[in-house]
Amino acid sequence: MRVVPLISAGYDSNAYVLLAERVAVIDTGLSAESMRSRLAGVVQPEDVEVVVNTHAHIDHCGGNGAFANARVMLHELDAEAAESGSFYGTASLFGTGSAWKPERLLREGMKIELGDAELEVIHTPGHTPGSICLYLREERALFSGDTLFAGGSFGRTDLEGGNMRQLVESLRRIAELEIEVLYPGHLEVVEGEEARECVEVACEAAERFI
Repeated sequence: MRVVPLISAGYDSNAYVLLAERVAVIDTGLSAESMRSRLAGVVQPEDVEVVVNTHAHIDHCGGNGAFANARVMLHELDAEAAESGSFYGTASLFGTGSAWKPERLLREGMKIELGDAELEVIHTPGHTPGSICLYLREERALFSGDTLFAGGSFGRTDLEGGNMRQLVESLRRIAELEIEVLYPGHLEVVEGEEARECVEVACEAAERFI
């Protein structure tokens, strides 16, 4: 299995292509058009079988429409925001987006099987009620969505559904994991000691807000 990071430009989220037996994409940016462009030379959209959105903000799931053959997955607590088309106010904020219904509702501890890889769902509310991180345990790799970024920054909680106390608890949970590679929802990928330091810095900084 190989991870191909598609680092964001502008307000798009990062997207990650997992070239496994079942090809998966984690987060899809603002639009299907942008997502197709970013995939060029990596994988054909029709070959993607699984799309996992780390949360229901439009900058992370607006490109889902690029994947006609994929099974789209989202945490159950964020499903209503996607199905209503509100995306916790981010549809109007970005001036784009249309409602959609996830095909698989995720919960804490679920596994997403990709054949030669397995993603573990970790429920990390705070940025949104249904925010998740995805953990590749063997690789000690964490796809953190907007829960944690490079440098120890973290997602905002001032949008609809945000909760700083929950975010602090989520960061504390992440701090218990062994992390060698951090694949965040925005900014660059970080590895090794720097990845571990990101969690420590984020926990300390976030706790000052509660």
